[in-house]
Amino acid sequence: MRYLVAPTAYKGTLSPVQAAQVIATNLVGEADLCPIADGGTGWLEVWAYHFPDAQRHTVVAHDALLQPRRAEWLLLPSGAAVVESAQAIGIHLLARESLVPLQASSFGVGEMLASAAAHPDTRALWLGLGGVATTDGGAGALHALGFRLLNATGTPISLGGQGLLALHTIEPPPTDPLQGKSLTLCADVQNTLLDAARVYAPQKGATPEQVGTLLRALERFAEIALRDTGVDLTATVGAGAAGGLAGGLHAYLRAPIVSGVMWLLRQVDWQARLHEADCLITGEGQVDAQTLMGKGVGVLIQQAVALGKPVIVLAGRKGAGWEPLARLPRVQVYACAEVAPDLPPEEALAQTTREAIHRKATA
Repeated sequence: MRYLVAPTAYKGTLSPVQAAQVIATNLVGEADLCPIADGGTGWLEVWAYHFPDAQRHTVVAHDALLQPRRAEWLLLPSGAAVVESAQAIGIHLLARESLVPLQASSFGVGEMLASAAAHPDTRALWLGLGGVATTDGGAGALHALGFRLLNATGTPISLGGQGLLALHTIEPPPTDPLQGKSLTLCADVQNTLLDAARVYAPQKGATPEQVGTLLRALERFAEIALRDTGVDLTATVGAGAAGGLAGGLHAYLRAPIVSGVMWLLRQVDWQARLHEADCLITGEGQVDAQTLMGKGVGVLIQQAVALGKPVIVLAGRKGAGWEPLARLPRVQVYACAEVAPDLPPEEALAQTTREAIHRKATA
């Protein structure tokens, strides 16, 4: 039996690479490890796993609270610079009580992009989007890249999503801030800009009142972007990724938005590996209604099902709306929280893997 082992992050517990290694250790048969990420947390680690000859570079960038921190980006042998937005402004970097949804800024991502673009060997930039603490439409990143975001009196607006309420003008820098390097935005969701507030801001600590404020702020940003660029971010698929960071960079840098997981899969010979596999094993921290809506694990499952491959899904837990997964042909879903609720995450995943393989063998 040849297994293709392709989990994403079990957020807060196991990285994609760690999860793949735990699963593979508990299999009987041949395992092809292909950890994945869809643009959010783990994006950099996964690229480093698949391209061990890549060069790591460190930059001092600001987090979502504008506190300096060390972040890394990766230069692949091809000259592509892989940047992970969550390296600078990830929500996992902040304590829950430290979240400030109205003021959190994407400034640090602009710093990371500028650093990667300035490297003489960089030919292109691939920015992973997801897992961030911000909802500012990418305004902070644009500011870091030299754009001037001004109110009606010509004064710079404050950083953070709330500052967009006063936005009147966005002036571009005199020269290309990316020095002619192409930028691809690798998004983890397909939502449009306003969903960054409506759907995801509550996960970043926003109260219902603050969600309303951020929604009005993003509506204002979308109006200005439409006037300046002709891009309607309220209708652009993926513009809501990373608190709208995808939208701002798409409109003002003309960077295309792509599916993060599909971009990765094209670079790691995924189709050939899936064809050669007898069974796909994938998983994430929670499977729910979002899993089949463009998320990385859902994409893998749908591709395997289309080829008639059996699929084992190892989830940390089952969330609301997970049931359509189990109704797909030859798909089995297991939750660590049900199989091994009292074990630490790594041991629980190991036990759940063994249970799933045993049931498959005796079915």
